[in-house]
Parts: sequence; structure tokens; C-alpha cells
Amino acid sequence: MQDVLEAIARYPPGQANIDGGGFKTFKQEPNYVWVQFESAKHGYIDDFELAFVKEGEVLVRSASRRGYLDYTVNSRRVNWFAKELSSTKGWKCEIISEKSHPDYFAQNSER
Repeated sequence: MQDVLEAIARYPPGQANIDGGGFKTFKQEPNYVWVQFESAKHGYIDDFELAFVKEGEVLVRSASRRGYLDYTVNSRRVNWFAKELSSTKGWKCEIISEKSHPDYFAQNSER
């Protein structure tokens, strides 16, 4: 969990042109963390959760609170954390891509 908390602390608001309004950790437990990210332009709030369910497995949820489409904001956030944690010893994270999640990208890509 310490690696995750350190990655959250390093997260740069505005990366990939998202989350310019910053973020705040709302809940932290030994095997769970919940962070809210805010867009700069409209103040939209997204929830980001990580839950350690068993050795070597972490469940991730990144979701917009309003609306259905997110224009790939959530995947850009998740991918930042995946890349950041993958650069840490002992972590191997998959990237969300059009190949791995074609329906998500078909629905959420900016037109």
C-alpha cells in the first residue's frame, strides 16, 4: 500500500490534460484507498479507488460521477498510475488501450 500512497502523492494535476482541479484522499485503510479528482474547467468530480484483494492483485475503479461518457479521462488517469507503479520494483500493471478495451474507447474517444 505504501507504493500506492507514494504514487498518489506524486500525481501531477493537469497530466495528460486532466485533473487540473487537483485531488484529495477521502478514505485510507490498510487495503483500500479512495481519492477524488477534480477537473479544472467544469469542476467535475471523479472517484478513484484501489483495493488490495489478495496477494499480487489490486482492483481499480476510476469513474465519473456525472454522465456516461468521460472522453478517456479515466483511462488516462489509470494509465498514469499503471505506468508509475510499474516503474516500482515488484509491480506489473496493464495499460488500458483500444486493443484491450475496444468498447470503452469506441464510446469515449473524443470525436
